Amino acid sequence: MSFLKPASPQVASNVRNKIALKPGHSLMDWVRFKSKNKPLQPRRITPQELSQHKEIGDVWTAINGAVYDITAYVDYHPGGAEELMRGAGIDSTDLFNEVHKWVNFQNMLKEYLIGYLVDVPKKSLQVPGLTSLTVQKLQPQITPPLVPVGTKFTYDSYQTERCFTLIVYGKTTFANQVKCCFFYGTINKKVIQVFVHCNEKQFLLDLSLFSEFKKFDIRNSNLKFEIIIHKQHETMWPSEGTHSANSNTISEESNNLVLFEVLCTENIEVTHDTRLLTFRFLHDFYALPPMGSHVFVLNPDKKSVVDKKPYTVYNIVDHSSFQLLVKKYKDGVMSTYLCSLQPNQTTRMQGFDHFIDLNVLHKNRNIVILAAGTGITPFYRMVNEFSTNKHFNDHSCSLIFYNKTQSDILAKEKLEDLQLHMQKLEIIHVLSQENWVGLTGHIELSHLKKYSPESLYLICGPKMFMKKSLEVLSNKGVQSSNIIEFNG
Repeated sequence: MSFLKPASPQVASNVRNKIALKPGHSLMDWVRFKSKNKPLQPRRITPQELSQHKEIGDVWTAINGAVYDITAYVDYHPGGAEELMRGAGIDSTDLFNEVHKWVNFQNMLKEYLIGYLVDVPKKSLQVPGLTSLTVQKLQPQITPPLVPVGTKFTYDSYQTERCFTLIVYGKTTFANQVKCCFFYGTINKKVIQVFVHCNEKQFLLDLSLFSEFKKFDIRNSNLKFEIIIHKQHETMWPSEGTHSANSNTISEESNNLVLFEVLCTENIEVTHDTRLLTFRFLHDFYALPPMGSHVFVLNPDKKSVVDKKPYTVYNIVDHSSFQLLVKKYKDGVMSTYLCSLQPNQTTRMQGFDHFIDLNVLHKNRNIVILAAGTGITPFYRMVNEFSTNKHFNDHSCSLIFYNKTQSDILAKEKLEDLQLHMQKLEIIHVLSQENWVGLTGHIELSHLKKYSPESLYLICGPKMFMKKSLEVLSNKGVQSSNIIEFNG
């Protein structure tokens, strides 16, 4: 890591002046030496604090927004201490990039990362077009970073001339734990402010980007969350930008809901009384709603006795769109309103509440799902997860789906397709108003005869179905700790 003067002839020729290092101070010696250092939990560091560490024996520097304690590296620097000290106590990104911007400094110094350079705090998130979106959940009361027991977030970034990738890792100290990451927040041409959630903790990423970008992509998995920024011009940025004082902090997950506006892009008939609606987030708001969570649809009719109603997110199209499966009831105020929405109409919603903890499901190798009608909505994504997540390769899942007739069965083809991908997925249909070769009637003990009381039972459907299911499970000897109810 040499810092050379712009006018230096070495810069023009990309040749670095090297000095003779002490024995035992080669690059490989540095690799062995740094591997013994225990990394610290990164924290917020202001330019003022950084400037206080600029003397031999106490040297910090910042590159691309990350602050490193390079005290130990001084004796290993091929260009000598004098050149290295030119970046002491300052943001040395420009100095570094003048000579060898292609060097992987993140890997060379990762054990000595101590924090991220932050600016003054910014105002809380505001979404244009909504009068009251200074929502509590986007105004977390964040104290200085405190890593909760069992959960750890780490932030990293890297770039090419075309893209800048921001990464948040959701880690856990517990063995064999399934990590569930999801996010929501705003991403526009210059500012990113998102919350990444993992195991009941939330990590705030809040920064003003170095430059505007042409588009972005989201990659999300059980292990990490990535924002891939596609630059307008193919060039290296000196850094990703400036983090706010609250950026890279961890806090307890909030129970407050965030308000957002959506555009209806599609409304199609699935059965005679059920419609599939697709919505797109507006005003630079994006989200990957957690599995099993609800959105609360707000009633625009202020005179109605019903002000909002929860609906389970049925499917995620991408980070900008999601789908709801809505059954229209004759006297249903909100279902009638939703089913009447036309493409290009907007509505307001709140989200997101409780979600399915995959760790609870992972503990039990045998899972039985009891669903009726639109009660399938929280389970479609779950069954999809079972069929694609390697953590559930050893699990068996049985879905018993209750409907009136075959024409009432929702997502039948999609569920059958998932069955092809999960060897231990069993789907059983039960019809109450049609004679056919399969099971008929309403839920009863005989339908569960082959399943153990020790299995984990998940149930969702109309109120009478829920009540009857709990009675049947009680008669079967299933403990309440082995039953998860989904009420919407």
